[in-house]
Amino acid sequence: MTFDNRLAAAHRELAEKGVQTLNYNPPIIWLLRKAGFTIRPPHYERFLINVLALGLPIGAIWGVLMWCLGWQDEVSPGFALRQSLLFGIGLGLLMGTWFWFRRKQLKLTPWDALPHSTIRTQKRWQPK
Repeated sequence: MTFDNRLAAAHRELAEKGVQTLNYNPPIIWLLRKAGFTIRPPHYERFLINVLALGLPIGAIWGVLMWCLGWQDEVSPGFALRQSLLFGIGLGLLMGTWFWFRRKQLKLTPWDALPHSTIRTQKRWQPK
């Protein structure tokens, strides 16, 4: 099936399970999709992709804001880059872990089985 069909099925399943729209379609993921990337909803994405897609852009934005709001005169550029990278990786690990935990908690259908999802196939994919 095409990516758009699976994306619609994933959004439908997440909405049925009570997940808020901003949780399964966060602005950073929405912007990356508009830029042409085929990124799954974070609940269905691999851990490393979540770390990179959610952590690094936020770390870069945070670093630029901190540089403009006070780091210019106080710290070296190397320190600012290191702190921004650490912040981005830390936030990415936190968000990746959160989405992995929620995927297990909600017992979501695997991405590859989404368009063909029925009650029977959902039971087959669930952990025992």
